[in-house]
Amino acid sequence: MLIALLALLGVDLIVIGFLLAGVLARRRWIRRQPDSFKGAIRVVEGEVAGLSAKWRRGYGRWVRDVFVWEKGPFLFRSEFVLADGLAGPDRAAGPGEVKRLGKSVTVVSLAVEGGARIETAAPAGDRERAHGPFLPPERTTGAS
Repeated sequence: MLIALLALLGVDLIVIGFLLAGVLARRRWIRRQPDSFKGAIRVVEGEVAGLSAKWRRGYGRWVRDVFVWEKGPFLFRSEFVLADGLAGPDRAAGPGEVKRLGKSVTVVSLAVEGGARIETAAPAGDRERAHGPFLPPERTTGAS
């Protein structure tokens, strides 16, 4: 439908093809980044530049204690969030709360710079990646 609309507006199909190839190449590059995971993000408390209170899909990854969020659907914009630590225990997403991430979704709550709080949702298999450098209390091991 979008291609037909662009064609009616006089955009050449070759331009549309290059745009589509660029988006697919960017998506592939992001997926191949170390510890990258597909998920959704929202601001729960306070304000974080570039993020909203609604669940928005994209890809996340950690670079030390900085959370890098690649915004969907075209993945051409990145948001960088300086995290202070976990803001609470993990929880399972409610039915229909976060869509298109599978049946078992884990929500990780993070305290971020400026006193705000965000939640990231990821498939249960990517739970460790969503935590990044902050291990949850039940996963830490003490010296015996």
